[in-house]
Amino acid sequence: MFEALVAEARGAHGASSLDGWTRVESASCARRLSAMVDMLDAAHAADGSAERDQWCLDNWGAVTAHIGVAARMTSGAASNMLLVGVALRERFPKVAALFSAGLISYQVVRAIVQRAANVTDPDALRLLDEGLSSAFQDWEPLSVDKTEKTIDAIVAEVDPLALRRRDAQARDRGVQFDTEDGSGISTLFATLFATDAKALEVRLNGLANTVCPSDPRTKDQREADAMGALAHGADRLACLCGADDCLAALTPPSTGVVVYVVTPQDTLDARPETPPTPPVAPRDLEPADAQDAVADEAKPDRAESPDVQDSAADEYAALDGIVPSAFTKPLREQTLTEALTALTDLAPAAASTIRPAAMMGGAFLPGVIARRAALGATITAIVHPGQAPPEKRYTPSKTLADFVRARDLTCRFPGCREPATNADIDHTIPWPYGPTQSSNLKALCRKHHLLKTFWGGDGGWQDSQLPDGTVEWLAPDGRRHVTRPGSRRLFPELCQPTAPAVATGPIPAAHNAGLKMPRRNSTRAQDRAARIAEERELNRAATESEDEPPF
Repeated sequence: MFEALVAEARGAHGASSLDGWTRVESASCARRLSAMVDMLDAAHAADGSAERDQWCLDNWGAVTAHIGVAARMTSGAASNMLLVGVALRERFPKVAALFSAGLISYQVVRAIVQRAANVTDPDALRLLDEGLSSAFQDWEPLSVDKTEKTIDAIVAEVDPLALRRRDAQARDRGVQFDTEDGSGISTLFATLFATDAKALEVRLNGLANTVCPSDPRTKDQREADAMGALAHGADRLACLCGADDCLAALTPPSTGVVVYVVTPQDTLDARPETPPTPPVAPRDLEPADAQDAVADEAKPDRAESPDVQDSAADEYAALDGIVPSAFTKPLREQTLTEALTALTDLAPAAASTIRPAAMMGGAFLPGVIARRAALGATITAIVHPGQAPPEKRYTPSKTLADFVRARDLTCRFPGCREPATNADIDHTIPWPYGPTQSSNLKALCRKHHLLKTFWGGDGGWQDSQLPDGTVEWLAPDGRRHVTRPGSRRLFPELCQPTAPAVATGPIPAAHNAGLKMPRRNSTRAQDRAARIAEERELNRAATESEDEPPF
């Protein structure tokens, strides 16, 4: 069937070719989901799988981690796709057949699985599968809202209590963060109780007014910065007026930000008779966001010309104030060339004179924003260990742990972006057979640390590490995946090879004996069934209250 779809698409032209390849894409996605479900079935068929369903990192978690590595996606995205694949195979065989034929898209299939998740009766589920497959067999393109309403109408016919209701807006409250990597800016979307929103507004206004009247920022910019001050636990903003006699600028608030400065060991060993003058340009300091450290290279002997300092000051000042108008006449009256010329005159292309930074997690941070984050920050030196011998203990010293986290920036499992500040420091060759030194240490988030410990060994996940921090993973299917330190782009000096790790002897097969996987109080299937039962009961209560007379 699939080969026939590909052949038909290859032989078509124009719109027919487009339609053909669209069907091929959907059919290919159906087979992709089926392969994921096959991996889950294999995990459940293995010895002891029932016991592992009670593990904190259960069969589902281990399979989605493997899917994420193989398909180059996050384990969260893999989990969502696996859930759709399982539902198609076990609950909607007729819809799955349409999907395999390329007649419906993954977006429609996902909407069906989500909107019909509360249907539990086998007879109702069979009628629903037939109704949905009939409705979408020759469906016309619909908006997301109309697609969901079509599915809801069919669900209501077979099982009214299974509708996914959204009657209470209060239950939809939440906070979302949208970060554009490279800009240094994040967008925050929040739905709050009205009382909490008013309290937040008053608090932000109060923080925004703690600076002197000469601060160059607009009111909106100060309120945005006040949100950051609130997150850091500060009771005031740092004033940016630059005046020597400004009381608000004398003692900048402590922000909880940690700035990691990368410096060679010989710089620290050299002890001049007179202390060097602190660098005036932030180019020598690359900050990190609170708990999300940033690494940089400091070169105290580098002198900067006045032109470079002036340029850096101009870049820094450009963060604040009112944006000047780019156009001398309305945009509708200008040609494209005139508009582009005006924008070029407003912001001519120029190379930044301030070195960029990287947040823990690997996100790029422009130097000017990194400099702003350094106000009131704690400065910590990151020292490359060179050929230093291993430390004679299991837990690495703070200096060594800071280096490993600054070198890695993220969890070192393939595809994981969990910041290294939230990760464990893992011995690649397990202690006490492997040394506590940088070439044998890496950052692993708790989930992937458990995956290596309890899903590793023969036939499971295995890892090896090179002196430059490169880690090679061997997956359960025998495929190899390589991850390199997140600092290698901006701070390659952190990836200079260190002393190689040497095992003290053969590692016993039961080297992790006595360790116990944290256990769940209930399995995923039990949790899902409980959520469905709760929502159906809410629907039942809502339906009964609607049937009651108003008097």
